[in-house]
Amino acid sequence: MMNGCPRWSFLTVPLLAALGCSDPVPRPAQGNLNLSVQQGTGCPVTAKVYQVGNPKPPSTISSGDKLIDGENGATIKCAVHGGGPYTFSGTIQGRSSENDRVYMTMTGGVINADKISGTVTVAINTPQLSNTYTSDAGTCIVTVVNSNVKGGSLWATVSCAKVSEPSTATSCSVGPTTTFVLENCDGS
Repeated sequence: MMNGCPRWSFLTVPLLAALGCSDPVPRPAQGNLNLSVQQGTGCPVTAKVYQVGNPKPPSTISSGDKLIDGENGATIKCAVHGGGPYTFSGTIQGRSSENDRVYMTMTGGVINADKISGTVTVAINTPQLSNTYTSDAGTCIVTVVNSNVKGGSLWATVSCAKVSEPSTATSCSVGPTTTFVLENCDGS
């Protein structure tokens, strides 16, 4: 059996086709974000939470309603590989509940063998920031929510003591209530 279907043969092909048995169609990536931007050195945002969901964003209690890549102008790209430790990356871009265009990308992410904690590099952009603010490599702290990590999927919080914009020498922080969900990612 392959993918829950019996092996293909000359005699079974018409029957299986009639029953709709075929290889699974990949589903598009899904995700959402609750981004907390906090004050830093010259940060243009004093304290603001951007809620990106369809319509409900995630929290540490609920995974919220996910946006589908391409839906309502959203961009969701992600990869979660491994089995503990994991590596991951992701981009969540969409409109907040206040109609702000919000962007967060995570690169070089690692969830440790404990399947609870890890690190990642984060870049964020919102209309109030006007430029992209980026953390130093691997300095943001990731905490998995309720053991929700597996190949292709991750629900976690992330916090960054400092994300900066070099041309203006300003910095902000990404608050510890920042929560994201990535599903249907490239993964194994």
